[in-house]
Amino acid sequence: MKAFIVFSVVLALASAGAVENSNKEKRGLWEVESGHDSYEAYGQHHQPLNYGYTKKEIITKKVPVPYPVEVEKHVPVPVKVPYPVKVEKEVPFVVEKKVPVYIEKKVPVHVDRPYPVEVKVPVEVPVYKKEYVEVPKPYAVHVEKPYPVYVKQPVYVEKQVPVTVHIKEHHKKPYWG
Repeated sequence: MKAFIVFSVVLALASAGAVENSNKEKRGLWEVESGHDSYEAYGQHHQPLNYGYTKKEIITKKVPVPYPVEVEKHVPVPVKVPYPVKVEKEVPFVVEKKVPVYIEKKVPVHVDRPYPVEVKVPVEVPVYKKEYVEVPKPYAVHVEKPYPVYVKQPVYVEKQVPVTVHIKEHHKKPYWG
């Protein structure tokens, strides 16, 4: 990267030196050989139009310099400050706050007579061993008397229902839009 920068700076300096040494003269609009006088010849044959009067006018204008300006903005901010309140008649007043308080106490209760309480006791049931029997699948079942089987067939009911049909009109669209 550094080599590229150094190379580009050397190339720029070499090209600038080559431009300064060139002796090319620029052509103007009046140097075209069309039979007209050139601009330089116009100054030699004619007098200037100011007739010796030269007027120089110097215009001075003050440019304002920016300077810092302090802007003071008043923003209302609520401030909570305890302050004394004057009361005309000072009378003591008690504010009662009823707060429920829960206290757990075990109170003994006397029972006159005993009462029966049901207690579920598990009962042992004998479990027999499982026996597996092989059954051919599918197995044939003999029916002694055949009976008719009724199959429900669909019944068609004709009913006239009004139907609205919308027919779209075909509009020819232009090619450009």
